[in-house]
Amino acid sequence: MYIFSVSELRHGGVGSIVHAGEREPSAIDKARASGPLTLGNEGLQGDTVADRRNHGGPDKALCVYPASRYDAWQERYGRDLRRPAFGENLLVAGIDEQGTCVGDVIGLGTAVVQVSQPRVPCHKPAAFTGEERLTSDLIATGWTGWYLRVLQTGVIEEGDQGVLQQREDGALDVLRLNELRYGVSVEAADLLAAADAPGLMEAWREVFRERASRLRRARPEA
Repeated sequence: MYIFSVSELRHGGVGSIVHAGEREPSAIDKARASGPLTLGNEGLQGDTVADRRNHGGPDKALCVYPASRYDAWQERYGRDLRRPAFGENLLVAGIDEQGTCVGDVIGLGTAVVQVSQPRVPCHKPAAFTGEERLTSDLIATGWTGWYLRVLQTGVIEEGDQGVLQQREDGALDVLRLNELRYGVSVEAADLLAAADAPGLMEAWREVFRERASRLRRARPEA
């Protein structure tokens, strides 16, 4: 069982960022909540998503990022990243991608949530923070954060503790899934095993199966 605490709770509307010289809509810049918020099946009260194709929806109701990673980015870049660099709804203390498994069921406030998948790196955090290396470094480190789906609606607020209620045997943590998806030294057998891991979304299963197939074509012995 693990316990984490909610350091920051954020929500907000659609604004904009500049990417490749063009302004585009984005809801990455979320304001810190002044009090408790209702958590519905598709996210927090007052929160919106600009890109419905890649963000939001029942399986991406909440974006979570570990507070400790901001310290690591500061050490890496020699400066603080503008927050919320990853559009996170929850900044959490006490856990990170290593040890947080997809499929974990967590009690949070009066709600119950479940880890659904790692956050897939995109260009928006780099554009928002002005740190051009961030997208490639997210892929290299696996420090992506993750998404939650909502199993039971409720109310959450800063200071709430998240308590692990259930973890399935064979579940893989977020960092390991990122290593398998983006890492260089990966074996086809490990990818195929990951594709059968409990709690994994079908899109991730397909990615692992396709990558295993490519590896086996390139390295028949893999």
